[in-house]
Amino acid sequence: MKWIFFLLVLGVYISLNSYVYIRGLQVLPQNIWLKITYSGFFWILTALFMVRMILGENIPEYLAAVANSAGYTWIVAVIYFALISLSIDIIRVFNHFFDIYPFFIKSNYAFVKTATATISVLAVVSLLIYGNLNFNNIRTVKIEITTDKHFPKEKIRAVLISDLHLSSYIREREVMRISKMIEKEKPDLLLIAGDITDRSLKPLKEWRLAELLGEIKTTYGIYAVSGNHEFYGGERDDIFNHLNDSGITVLLDSVITIGGVLQIAGRDDRTNPKRKSLNQLLTNVSREMPIILLDHQPYNLDESVREGVDIQLSGHTHYGQFWPGNLIVDRMYELAYGYMKRGNTHFYVTSGAGIWGPKIRIGTQSEIVVLDIFPGLKKNNPPY
Repeated sequence: MKWIFFLLVLGVYISLNSYVYIRGLQVLPQNIWLKITYSGFFWILTALFMVRMILGENIPEYLAAVANSAGYTWIVAVIYFALISLSIDIIRVFNHFFDIYPFFIKSNYAFVKTATATISVLAVVSLLIYGNLNFNNIRTVKIEITTDKHFPKEKIRAVLISDLHLSSYIREREVMRISKMIEKEKPDLLLIAGDITDRSLKPLKEWRLAELLGEIKTTYGIYAVSGNHEFYGGERDDIFNHLNDSGITVLLDSVITIGGVLQIAGRDDRTNPKRKSLNQLLTNVSREMPIILLDHQPYNLDESVREGVDIQLSGHTHYGQFWPGNLIVDRMYELAYGYMKRGNTHFYVTSGAGIWGPKIRIGTQSEIVVLDIFPGLKKNNPPY
């Protein structure tokens, strides 16, 4: 099944690149060397993404750096070039049937074609630069939540992060920056909603990324759950053992009580078909203390409401990462991003502190989420 999915994705990727390649070739002047150079660069960039996806971290570091930066960025560029090319082709079809081009375009067609191609390239390059700057501008989102439960503290401050995708591409610099942002908030808890690593144990050990995360100062500790990416590299148990050894408590279908004031229930990711049902997971929890559920993928939200979860925290969606991905995930999930309350259950789906693949965010943001959780006597405030 995994190989069928891989071949399907590979087929779509090659088809997308082939479409953009042909349309780009048609725009170029009739110069054989220019077309050879264009073809070489185009297919090298296309291949770099496939090399990175297939081999993962099993390539030399210098090649990984090129494959990461160029290959991952290229997939975003080719999507935007495909969208532009498709829009132009639709207009051409309309013109064929309805003759909608004005006289200026008809009389200067070669110039308009060159100008359109130039503007398209500049627009995509500008979007990529903006997207990278936006990715690096990690935001702090602050939310106040009042539960219906009482606990003997004025408030509990939890920081939520998700989808770090630690790898040879997301390394010490990003982890240190996120760590400083978290410690600035003086959290009682740090909660990590899955996809800590992209798929390999290697970056966690080789660059001490797990230790750097485990050194973040909190009152009651750091707690994490699995994500789908921890299943992909075949090192899942080794990853979780290393995280536990580094000071990060991984909750796999288990519940822990924190400071005698609240409970954290961590679900194994739904990639595991044998994970416990939510009802099974919560069988022995106290209903007197607040229950925070960490579940990487935000599916079946009504189940959390039925089971009396006070707060569910998820990630996974990245909120599409770059437009139009956010429009797609909005249709895929009941809550693709942000805050929602249903019944007595509060939900937050974070867009993530990291990313998968390209260091680009367009129409979304990288974020850490600060949740101030108040006992039930406090008047309920709006989340923002």
